Amino acid sequence: MRTIHRVSFTPEFWQLEQLRDLGLEVEASQNPFVRLVAFDIEESHPAWPEVASLIKDWKMGDVIMMKFTRSELNQARSLRMISSWHHGYPQPDDDFGYLSTSFDLSEYCEKCGIGKRQVAPIQMKHEPKWGRKNILQLHWLYDEFFVIPDVWESVFQTSGVGCQPVIQYKTGQVLQSVVQLDLKETAESALQLLDDQPCENCTSCGRTKYLSINRGLFPALTESPTDPILKTQEYFGSGGSAWKAIIVSTELFQKIRDHKLNGVRFIPCDQHMGTN
Repeated sequence: MRTIHRVSFTPEFWQLEQLRDLGLEVEASQNPFVRLVAFDIEESHPAWPEVASLIKDWKMGDVIMMKFTRSELNQARSLRMISSWHHGYPQPDDDFGYLSTSFDLSEYCEKCGIGKRQVAPIQMKHEPKWGRKNILQLHWLYDEFFVIPDVWESVFQTSGVGCQPVIQYKTGQVLQSVVQLDLKETAESALQLLDDQPCENCTSCGRTKYLSINRGLFPALTESPTDPILKTQEYFGSGGSAWKAIIVSTELFQKIRDHKLNGVRFIPCDQHMGTN
């Protein structure tokens, strides 16, 4: 298990030189109109303590990514599935109009984002430009996944996972190159090891959500899941964003890996505590 930081910022020339003097490979953009640069650094790197200080001093963006060995992934009894590719937004995106278009908002809280329930197909602007990817998430919908229909048939349908159509915004036509995975199942048990996890209690609706867990293993369910893929009972996020984590069985993980699906990554669930 390795902890990697993807750092991004808009540097001055002297800042680039200082990072390069630390032995980091930081390349400036070749586009004169784009000054944003990014680089990856592991916490095991000798320069990490100094870079960690610079991230705060220079107010650089910092996204934590966990890298697991094949053995760690294979030995997990369940895993959290995370998107590594966000492509587009649900429609209509003006004033978050997609919420009233595709969701029942009777239990939705505008302040914390908890409580929406999908009741109609998600709408996209157009067919996704898949390239080499074949599974994606939309921005703002962090607990839903979309795949190419052939991928659904070969990987997910054979595992008992249904799908829903996706509609083209404005025309109302069903898109042909994408379907939404039908992730209606919610875990019957809670997650373990959340007592010390930072959380937010909404001052409007009183409900709780946990801050995103970016380090180490993901908490396991108290009871081993019987479904190939499901959502946690718990919400995660901050501010007005709220979503549930997606847990997959080791069998579905193996199938996704064997079919070399591109667009997701996995975090093993902690199986050393409890029954999972």
